[in-house]
Amino acid sequence: MKEPWLPLVPEDVTASWLGEALAPRYPGTRVERLDVHEILWGTGTKMMVTATYNDAGRGHGLPRALCIKAGLAEHRELVKFCYQTEARFFAELAPRLLLGLPQILYAAANADQGMVVMEDLRPTGAHICRVQQPLTRDQAAAFLDDMAALHARWWNSPALEDDGDLGWLMRHDPLPDEAWGDFGRGQLQPETWAHYMGLPRSLGIPAACRDREGVHAALQELRLFGEQGPRCVIHGDAHLGNMYLTREGRPGFLDWQTTRRGHWAQDVTYFYISALDPLDRRAWERDLVAGYLAALARHGVAHPPSEEEAWRAIRAHIVYGLFYWMVNPVEWQAEENNAATAPRFGWAAVDHAAPPLGPL
Repeated sequence: MKEPWLPLVPEDVTASWLGEALAPRYPGTRVERLDVHEILWGTGTKMMVTATYNDAGRGHGLPRALCIKAGLAEHRELVKFCYQTEARFFAELAPRLLLGLPQILYAAANADQGMVVMEDLRPTGAHICRVQQPLTRDQAAAFLDDMAALHARWWNSPALEDDGDLGWLMRHDPLPDEAWGDFGRGQLQPETWAHYMGLPRSLGIPAACRDREGVHAALQELRLFGEQGPRCVIHGDAHLGNMYLTREGRPGFLDWQTTRRGHWAQDVTYFYISALDPLDRRAWERDLVAGYLAALARHGVAHPPSEEEAWRAIRAHIVYGLFYWMVNPVEWQAEENNAATAPRFGWAAVDHAAPPLGPL
């Protein structure tokens, strides 16, 4: 099958290209005009546009306000696997899932690029979540139910083997040996670590959590723990900035660039600790985790983890969120986001005496 041609710079995202991309799925569609309102630069570039369709496009009911997401910046080559992963998720996995996702009009990848054309959620009345606005108990439970549906879909499936249908997904590894692990290893260097521990985010993190060697050892222990399974498809970056609530309050998931084969507790731990006020997390976490385990069974997992197994897994995974929010570059997340989130993991580690503060 011939690979699709995909734009590599914003100037190549034209009305003609978009019409040709949409026409196979929406027959007869042409885009007569494409107005670019905003370009949001980041790991993945987002072009916020308005499309004017011909009669066929209007007849299909296509949304005019769109977000076109791809690697369109100079750093594209370094992380193109992120764009390719997200495009393949929406093209191949999303149609097999029942969870909140934006409407996707087009998703494709080739050897150099991955591109997704989705509805712009803002005109729909959706609310993009923010770490400064922790979730309510019911909202957190709804997100966890959808996570359980995702995890259950390929729970310990042969498709997740390296030679399986989903073997193209990277294995989740908190500190991988491959080149993409250079970032984490670099942040653990003494001078770099000291820099981050001098930023405002560190002021709210318990001092015992700021020990570089202890965090490094806990990450290495997590690497071994995660390989024990069970394995499933995970979101991989389940923080509030990648989530939204519809006008009706239903949960939705954005940004699938880090979809992985990994341990369920990676998503669950990373999500609920970062999404809740620490006092609410203390009060609600037992019930929320029990609800997630019950949802796994409801979504078809024959033998979900026991509560004892679940809490050991959660304790092992706390260090992942702690580390990556402590050393998150301000180019990736504003300092106000890092300062809000990193302490939530620090105090969760204290509450559970979890690594790096206690033995697993």
